[in-house]
This record gives sequence, structure tokens and C-alpha cells, in this order.
Amino acid sequence: MNVTVTKEAREKVVEMCVENNMTGVRAFVYGGGCSGMQHGLTFADKKEERDTEVAPSFFIDPVALAYMNGATVHYDDTGMSPTFVFNDVFKEQGGTGMCGGCGGAMGPGNYH
Repeated sequence: MNVTVTKEAREKVVEMCVENNMTGVRAFVYGGGCSGMQHGLTFADKKEERDTEVAPSFFIDPVALAYMNGATVHYDDTGMSPTFVFNDVFKEQGGTGMCGGCGGAMGPGNYH
């Protein structure tokens, strides 16, 4: 499985973890959205045995990892609503490959 976390996303994750006294963030998926699944981030107080650490302090549970193969996670702070953007997520399952534009993304760092 291959998930890329950009420099901007890695830096924001570390910043948020320090500010909130957390070990990391964990990506997860749940039903809904344009591809049948949506994603989100939640704070993690520890790395679970089942987690894959794809970048420092960035964990993905096994279910989410199966849907995020080939994805790139980026933190975009150029607009009025800084947010994590997941590119090429769900693409292997027939999705659009873009997630984050509709405002439906949720979790730490998403200020919609």
C-alpha cells in the first residue's frame, strides 16, 4: 500500500499534535460521499497495533488504508478555509480521485 503525505501536511500534523498534546492523527473512512465513501481525520493518543504509520504522527487504520492506496494527502492553506486535501483517494475503487472540495471532509485541521 502506498500513501504519500506532503511536506505541508506532515508539518501541519506535527503542529496540531503538539498544540493538542496528541501522539498523531488517524485517517478513517465511512459511508457516503461521491464515491460511496468519505474520509476524515481524528486525533490519536497512541498508535494502535493495527495502524500503519505512513508519515511521522500520521496513522491509517487498515480499513481506510484499503481505500486510500495511491492517495496523496496535502494541507492547503492558500484559501480562506485551510484544509487537508486527499488527492487520488478512492480512485482504485472507481471514485473521482479528489476529495476535500465539497466541504464534507472532517477532522482536525478542516476549518469548513
